[in-house]
Amino acid sequence: MHKYEFPAGTQHNVGIVGARGYSGLELARLLLGHPAVKLGACFATDPAAFKLGNEIFAPEADAVPTLPMAALEATDLANSFHTIFLATPAEVSLELAPKLVAKGVNVVDLSGAFRLSAADYPKWYGFEHTQTAALASAQYGLVPFAKPFAKEAGKGILVANPGCYVTAVLSALIPLVKSGVVATDTIVVDAKSGTTGGGKKAAESLLFSEVDGECLPYKIGKHQHYPEIVKYLEAFGGAKTSPFFSTSLLPTPRGIIAGIYANLSPGKTEADVKAAFAEAYAGYPLAKVSTLAATPKIAMLKQVVGSNAVNIGFTVAEGKLYLYSTIDNLLKGAASQAVENFNRIVDLPVAMGLVPYKNNQTSTSSSQQEKA
Repeated sequence: MHKYEFPAGTQHNVGIVGARGYSGLELARLLLGHPAVKLGACFATDPAAFKLGNEIFAPEADAVPTLPMAALEATDLANSFHTIFLATPAEVSLELAPKLVAKGVNVVDLSGAFRLSAADYPKWYGFEHTQTAALASAQYGLVPFAKPFAKEAGKGILVANPGCYVTAVLSALIPLVKSGVVATDTIVVDAKSGTTGGGKKAAESLLFSEVDGECLPYKIGKHQHYPEIVKYLEAFGGAKTSPFFSTSLLPTPRGIIAGIYANLSPGKTEADVKAAFAEAYAGYPLAKVSTLAATPKIAMLKQVVGSNAVNIGFTVAEGKLYLYSTIDNLLKGAASQAVENFNRIVDLPVAMGLVPYKNNQTSTSSSQQEKA
């Protein structure tokens, strides 16, 4: 891989809102080790109750101050940040992101506040979208398929970081739909996630006694990531689809495995599947693709937990495609993809600060961020 020589002393000052959440905490870990970043501050509703160093057990985190949320309203302070990452509930991002962008601050939003059309929010998120101008200007950051960011003079860039299930599913499907390899009217998605996708909160469905030894379906036909999958599969794959989409909760802290099944298009073969993936991921270092016959363990969660990559394994039998996409829901499904989008904003190699990444499996934090 090309080694990027970053000029000394030219780091970008960034901040995190929501660093106590699972994804926010992973984001802090990554940014603290990023050569082009200075993590200038974390913002919290109760700064006295949160100290980043205590949360992630990293000595360098002790130097990062925790400031009150109200400080973001101060123009001088906001202007001192190149980028603010929002690991917050959608309703918080909805109000905060437009204010920051208007001050010229770039925003990478890890919530779902700017991913869909305004009319979709009452049904799928339970609130009316009041920031239609910001929604129209938001740029969807599904890496590596997203277009280069456009910047409006005097304003920051607003990046809608994709959902975790969406990242796993679309990473596997976009190359195949775009190349016409699969019959789009036969797609079935059976996706499963670790419990950190639901955040850390007092909920009966997330109790150890409820999830241990189980694989529990939830939000069937109602998951907020479904319209996101449909919207961006059309945007990047060029086809309208209406797939089955089922989600279940695994008795493990983190990781997503999406089982995706479809018929191949007439005349298409396993060789066409390989070619579609080879073209889509040429030069992209954070995707691993293999046939299950050659690399059966590529579909294991243990292969991706603590990794910034997406692993895709597949096999073809009698014209049917069996496809498995695995990611770490807190990294490629949230924090590390947010870093990829930051790298794209500042025109750095997309994997800067992400490879290699030391596995730290058990984040401990409180979270009010978006449910998986």
